[in-house]
Amino acid sequence: MKSTWRTLTRLVTVAALVTILGAPSIGTAQTGTSLTGQVVDQATGGAVADVEVWIDGVGTQFTDSTGHFAFASVPLGNWVLTIRHIAYGAHWQEVEVGAEPLRLTISVAQTEISLAPIVVEGVSRAERERRGAGRQLNRISREEIRGYEDTAMSLVELLTARVPGVRITRSGVVGQPTCLEFRGARSGNFIRGLSSSDPGCNSPEVYLDGVLVHNPATLYATLPIETIENIEVVQPSEAGARFGTGSLWGALIIETRRPGRNLDDRPYSWRRGPQRYDWNLETASHATGSVFLGSAVGNAAGLAAGVAIASRCIGFRGPDDDAIFSDCGGTATIAAAAAAVALPALGSALGARIGGETDRSRGTFGAAVIGAAVALIPGYTFGIAGQRDETDFLEGLSVVTLTLAVPLVATVADKLFRSEREEPQ
Repeated sequence: MKSTWRTLTRLVTVAALVTILGAPSIGTAQTGTSLTGQVVDQATGGAVADVEVWIDGVGTQFTDSTGHFAFASVPLGNWVLTIRHIAYGAHWQEVEVGAEPLRLTISVAQTEISLAPIVVEGVSRAERERRGAGRQLNRISREEIRGYEDTAMSLVELLTARVPGVRITRSGVVGQPTCLEFRGARSGNFIRGLSSSDPGCNSPEVYLDGVLVHNPATLYATLPIETIENIEVVQPSEAGARFGTGSLWGALIIETRRPGRNLDDRPYSWRRGPQRYDWNLETASHATGSVFLGSAVGNAAGLAAGVAIASRCIGFRGPDDDAIFSDCGGTATIAAAAAAVALPALGSALGARIGGETDRSRGTFGAAVIGAAVALIPGYTFGIAGQRDETDFLEGLSVVTLTLAVPLVATVADKLFRSEREEPQ
């Protein structure tokens, strides 16, 4: 009983001491002081929004649109405010927080932002292709080929001079390559040579403008190097993955020069082609009126000469006989009929070409001749039918076709089909 009483007495004594000793600290406890402020621009005095205000151990606030920020409770003592903004940089300010609420006005100045320099690198088309391919590109460019055009080199000799590791084995025929192979090619089951008598030739596959060449030896001997735009050499280590098992010994990709490129560097050369002419290249539009007038004059002169020649042999007996006769032999009759068509066609085409020639281009003579000749044939047909049937309409239609339609067709041909004149470089 005494032991229990002593224990209870000790507990009460300890509780009383704790209460007595702790009372002063409870009575003097503080909850912190509010800290508010505004961030303004040092130069203009205007409010700065979205500024980060940070107090280590307390927290982070951001200024609103008016530049104000607020911390509800900051413990008493000395603190450092960190102010950050992308346009103003970082600033630090020491403050002393006491019992009274604290209000600050913080001025910040804009700082220059140093950025890493931007480097613009110009890359050629060949370099872009090399980087995009993810592999090494061995290519003989047009500029490199041009340096060998005046040397009478063959394609095989060009490859030997420009491509490292190419081996050429010739047959008994002078100038005939027996075998072309790369250094990395080795004998195996996939063998292609010029003949079965040389089973050791591991020839690369050759693609000419994207088409597989089945007899590369002939191409090596006959393809002029001045017609080549570029050559890509694919080594055996890469060719199999790109073109399959048939190209285990490598591949040659040859691209020839296209129409419109500078095929001939000689001064004032004429480049011909079937493509429709692009008049945007000219400084002025097509002189249609002058071309038609010139073509009409040439056509009239040709008609007069052609009809005069043809009338010496060929005639028409009249509507009763309904027959065309000839007073000449077979050869002379054919020549007279040909003159009736050829002379006005040539005159019309020549007049159109002279009237439509510019400093850059001129009409294709052959296209205008063919177009005029095609228009002449129905014109003569209408005339013969009109005389036979004594029909004024057909005879009038014949006159219109021969005098107007023929130069009109030649004028259209002169505008659409032209040869471009290349000025010297």
